[in-house]
Parts: sequence; structure tokens; C-alpha cells
Amino acid sequence: MIQAPQTITSESSALAAWYGSHAAIRQMWAFRNARTLRVVVILEPTIDDSDVYPAWFANSDTWIQELRSYTDSLVELELIVEPMIPEVETAIEGDLVVAMSWRDPTVDF
Repeated sequence: MIQAPQTITSESSALAAWYGSHAAIRQMWAFRNARTLRVVVILEPTIDDSDVYPAWFANSDTWIQELRSYTDSLVELELIVEPMIPEVETAIEGDLVVAMSWRDPTVDF
């Protein structure tokens, strides 16, 4: 299980503020490697058909620009679907910067 970092940095604070201002994002992880900040998100599904892709296609480019502005970093933004969460825990390289899930009452980080 991914454990949230114990140290608060300006980057993690900026990412937490960004997460807090985007209700469409249910969970978020950010990993730092030598070249990029990789941000992985799970979105809130639409009410009518549990689809996350409309919000992703409508917002992902804007979100990348916002994240770049917040962190002054090259950002890779990735969408995952909930059944893939265990893959996040094993497949991501880099140091965990932030793990946010307070919008999802079923998750305990």
C-alpha cells in the first residue's frame, strides 16, 4: 500500500491545493523522478453512466498546464480506473510527493 510522505514540501502543498480545487478528481498521487513530476488521478464518474472520460477529455490539457504552473515542473498526467489501483502501487517509479484521497471515503491512506 502506498504511504503518504511524512514531509510537507512546497511542491506537496501546491499539489494538495490543486487537488482541493478540483472536485472532479477523487484520488491523486504524484511521483517525482529526475526528469518529471508524474501525477496519477482517479476521477469522479458521471452520475448518469459512471463514465470518467468526458471530464478527462474536457480537462486534462488544462490540468497539465495548471500543474506545471503550480509546480514549475515538467508534468505527466495519467488517468487510471479504480480496478487498476494496485498497479499504481507497483508500477510507478520515483519518490512519492503526495497522495490525496479525502474525497473518497472508502480509501484510507
